[in-house]
Amino acid sequence: MGIMTNGVQQWVFQRVSNVVFIIFAVVILKTILTQGLTYDGLNALLDTTVFKVYALMTLLFAGANSILAGWQITGDYAAKFNIPPVLMMGITIVVSVFYVVWGGLLLL
Repeated sequence: MGIMTNGVQQWVFQRVSNVVFIIFAVVILKTILTQGLTYDGLNALLDTTVFKVYALMTLLFAGANSILAGWQITGDYAAKFNIPPVLMMGITIVVSVFYVVWGGLLLL
């Protein structure tokens, strides 16, 4: 991955991203529990700039987390199943970038 060169950095990144995901889920659940699962309630939340920025940050963390997970899985299983590691990582990166870009477009 280049940026995270050792297991400790990867572990810390995964824990920080988990906190970001939990906060995001709590905000969504709080909105659903207080305002109900209605279009107006969720639309009001999605219209705020703060939520859009946080949702985009969460999306970026999810993309980076999935690339890290793909890198770890590639290291463990690519040779075992005779899959070229470059192909496996390429697919992981393409899928991760796709859902980050698509999610970003949906947030705008």
